[in-house]
Amino acid sequence: MTDAQLIAVARAAASELGRESLPDAEVLTREPAAEVLLSDPRYARGGGLLVIIDTATGTVLRVVPQL
Repeated sequence: MTDAQLIAVARAAASELGRESLPDAEVLTREPAAEVLLSDPRYARGGGLLVIIDTATGTVLRVVPQL
């Protein structure tokens, strides 16, 4: 999966949790999974989500709120 696809999957997972205003995204790929950190630069801490995605299937494995 491309970074853009991974970010889209992460944003969809965030949207399901009612978290649609996380404009920044960072992707770290560690096969077989990728970590996508969604955050809002307006906040120094907290409010972000770390979304772990299986790169082969695009399945969200885990969503971890960032404090």
